[in-house]
Amino acid sequence: MNNNDILMRLRYAIDLKDMEMVEIFRLGDYEIRKEDIQKMLTKQQSDHKDSDQFSESEYLKHCDNNMLNAFLNGFIAFKRAFL
Repeated sequence: MNNNDILMRLRYAIDLKDMEMVEIFRLGDYEIRKEDIQKMLTKQQSDHKDSDQFSESEYLKHCDNNMLNAFLNGFIAFKRAFL
């Protein structure tokens, strides 16, 4: 599981919209556009269908550790603002 997988699963588990994710990243001191978030959540088409080996999912835009860290920090601030 990579950072994009974590981000996608959090998004659907918490039921976040694209613009809410932009705001969460902003609260984590990371500026990102809605289009970039959509790319981070969109898997690339793979050419091979090898079911015997596990292959990590490839996304249109990579979510690195700093981006995931900013999202998680921003999410804490986002939830505190609404409590």
